[in-house]
Amino acid sequence: MKKRIPIIIDTDPGVDDFFCIAIGCAFSELFDLRAITTIGGNNLTDVTTRNALDILKLLHREDVPVARGADSYLTNGFDEPVARFHGANGLGNVEIPHSDRMIDPLPAWDKIYEQAKLFPGKLIIVTVGPETNLALAFNRYPDLKQLIAKIVVMGGSLDKGNVTEYGEANIWHDAEAAKIVFASGVPIDMVGLNVTRTAPLKQSIFEGINDPVREDVKDVIRKLIDFRNGEAMHDAIAISSLVSDDVMIWKDAYTYVVDGDVYNRGQTVADYDAEIKNSRVAVGIHLDAYYQIMKDMISSYSK
Repeated sequence: MKKRIPIIIDTDPGVDDFFCIAIGCAFSELFDLRAITTIGGNNLTDVTTRNALDILKLLHREDVPVARGADSYLTNGFDEPVARFHGANGLGNVEIPHSDRMIDPLPAWDKIYEQAKLFPGKLIIVTVGPETNLALAFNRYPDLKQLIAKIVVMGGSLDKGNVTEYGEANIWHDAEAAKIVFASGVPIDMVGLNVTRTAPLKQSIFEGINDPVREDVKDVIRKLIDFRNGEAMHDAIAISSLVSDDVMIWKDAYTYVVDGDVYNRGQTVADYDAEIKNSRVAVGIHLDAYYQIMKDMISSYSK
């Protein structure tokens, strides 16, 4: 039997974060989901941590620990919650049952290190929010770089941003942290807006699903898709590349983050001609394969 991949999802739930977590939980034969670590971004860390606990309760995965992350970015505080894209509660104003479970006693950066020590050279971090927690972990534990197998980043863009002309939200909000992560030497798979914005998620995803999906899960998924008007669920696309590497078209590059320049802050620059490569960047997506993963995820939550 093939060994499952130990992963941590570092996230700021978040409408599209919901779908990322749902995929991480659904493919239990593939993923050994070791923890969810939380960070502010889409909302404050208190809210995103609560959302992570509640999402895991809905998905019947309360075996997965939730470790709370930072209350600010490396060099500045959080901005106002982005209710336009994630609702006042961070989950598209969709109400789901509250969990009464406690958070893990370790903060996010210590939890990442704990699990990396347990699975040296095997742990994969899927980071779909600002890179703050991971940067703090690298700063605190210099040997962490040698322990992580790979980082899958939903962030950046090879063309246009969504906060500024060049800055994508996850990278732009804490460009200083992202710069540390991209310069860490850990192999990175970057799935940026240049790819994710080409993959909308509409209600038609339910067509052809004959399995008896749990009504509570189906109802939340439908409401979240409606809230985003069928737009892309960016974070789900990133983790889908771990379900099947062939979902993406990749190109090797040395990728770095601009952090000091006000105009270009948060820009991710991919140098395909560099002698040393630190990343694979997604330059295209096979939509049929991605949508099949989404259907398989939904079907897994059977009655």
